[in-house]
Amino acid sequence: MDTPFRTVIVGNIQALNVLLPAFKTVSAFAVTGLCGRNQKAIQTAIAKSGPAKYYPTWEAVAADPEVDVVVLALPPLLQGPAAIGLVAAGKHLFCEKPLAADLAGAEALAAAVTQHQRVAAVNFGFRMIEAFRDLRAIIGSGCLGAPQFAMAEWLLSTRRDPAMTWNWKSDEQLGGGTLSMMTVHVLDYLGWFLGDLVDVRLQTAALVPTRPDPETGRLKPVSADDSSNLLLTFAPQLPVSVTVSTALSVGSGHRVRVWFEQGLLELANAPGDDFHDGFRLTFLPAKNARAGLTDEVRQLAALSQMAPCYPGRININRRVAEEFARALQNQPNRAPSLADALRAQKWIELARASRK
Repeated sequence: MDTPFRTVIVGNIQALNVLLPAFKTVSAFAVTGLCGRNQKAIQTAIAKSGPAKYYPTWEAVAADPEVDVVVLALPPLLQGPAAIGLVAAGKHLFCEKPLAADLAGAEALAAAVTQHQRVAAVNFGFRMIEAFRDLRAIIGSGCLGAPQFAMAEWLLSTRRDPAMTWNWKSDEQLGGGTLSMMTVHVLDYLGWFLGDLVDVRLQTAALVPTRPDPETGRLKPVSADDSSNLLLTFAPQLPVSVTVSTALSVGSGHRVRVWFEQGLLELANAPGDDFHDGFRLTFLPAKNARAGLTDEVRQLAALSQMAPCYPGRININRRVAEEFARALQNQPNRAPSLADALRAQKWIELARASRK
């Protein structure tokens, strides 16, 4: 394309530390502005990354006719209304997940995108990792037979410290908690791997039940979970277990295992890796596996070649941004869509309902 899309990034930590450097590496986008409450942090980012306009609110972004694309990294309760206002103003959208605080908000966002004929993508980055793509290809090939059981574990200690101050991540109504912030990723890639969900049961816990108010220092109750466990059934009757925690004494990284008639596939990284780093795809054949199966699996795993993948969070976001650029240019692409996000949001709501 001759002219890059004039792009504004809205948000604070994720927006400035990950999305800004990611989008600046994609030639289809020209980051012309930043928007967020922390003006000091944004001005520092502008000084480091190059000229950009500061917008105090998303409404100011919507009112600017010289903005083509908006990248949103807001708490879910705020992201839904902002997205609807932005697409009504003619902006294309790149959204963080989940889309909104609840399914109704997500559906309203998707309806607005359709009504105003805008392009939108959602930041489900695990789909861009070679080892995840290879696992999906192997499942789809049928070479290992039917899946028998699956487990996903994402276990961290990042929020174990009770001295971390209370913010929106501590409030379930604002979109905080592992279910909204992290398990949504797992639900997305499980649906991508395995298909339709037919049943879900949820257990949650707040291992750190209070956090100090950043202004008063007084302890405030935490309503958002920092640990969640789901028992899922995928069609026709495939049992799947998912455990996500951010407050354990010792983190053990991210691992996905799928058992088949012919053996076990495992994706795993280590506790010290970036969220998207270090994934290794391995295969353990069953005792009765047919001859030559390991070589067949290796050929299907051509992208990752059974080796660790170290793309890093910024690079993964760059890959999603590149797919989004292809969607904007009406080219074939793998950008995660609003339909993908709506499916994950529906499953989150089903999980919450099962807990009551």
